[in-house]
Amino acid sequence: MKLIVFFVLFISNVLTYSESLKVGVLQFAPPFSSKSDTTNHYYGFVIDLMNVICERLHDQCEFVPIPKNGEFDGLDKGIMDVTFTPSPISTSSKSDKYVFSLPYLASHGQFLALASGSLNSVGDIHQKKIGYFKFIFTDSEVLRKYNANNTFIEYTDPAELLNALVAKTIDLILINHYAAKYMIGMSGAKVKLIGSKIPIGSGYGVITLKRNTVLINKINNILIDMEKDGSYLNIYNEYFGSNPKLP
Repeated sequence: MKLIVFFVLFISNVLTYSESLKVGVLQFAPPFSSKSDTTNHYYGFVIDLMNVICERLHDQCEFVPIPKNGEFDGLDKGIMDVTFTPSPISTSSKSDKYVFSLPYLASHGQFLALASGSLNSVGDIHQKKIGYFKFIFTDSEVLRKYNANNTFIEYTDPAELLNALVAKTIDLILINHYAAKYMIGMSGAKVKLIGSKIPIGSGYGVITLKRNTVLINKINNILIDMEKDGSYLNIYNEYFGSNPKLP
């Protein structure tokens, strides 16, 4: 009898620690997430963050690409259990169908231009072609603010966005502030920041279907614990430099 009880407990423990949590991520959105060319290996800030979250949930992270129709479609079809919001949390994004975690990162937009060009401030942004990353700025107030005298061109790939700027197909890039700083390094300082970072939304969070509220509450507690024990800061510093706390 004792042997049977031990066996049942052992199997139960193994099953508990072998559950897989399907996490939707963008395949190329450095420094947040990128996929290796040769393997199904993902790396980046949100990957490292989610691996810690999965470990503390006693789950195994299974990273899957966000489908072309977007994160909400992937959640609705069960392709993924949770995902990171490519666009910042906003009042309009809080549907009765989905639930968001606490923000794990502040959300800011940033203009970029060629370092060799004549653009130096937001005051120079007039009658320009501005390329922007679709997943971040769809329906954004920033687009409406600068739309009157400029032309906005939508891109779904950050690499194509940077290539278009270097090729002078566009005059400016509008992208996430952290991605903008990454692009400066990736381009060999061929691009520069224009103006200060622009607050957009209420930060980036983890999103899932509302029926998974219990899971989101657990993730919230883990994010708070990670801030307290310094593990969040360690991950943040690896990609972005020093930051004292979560948004």
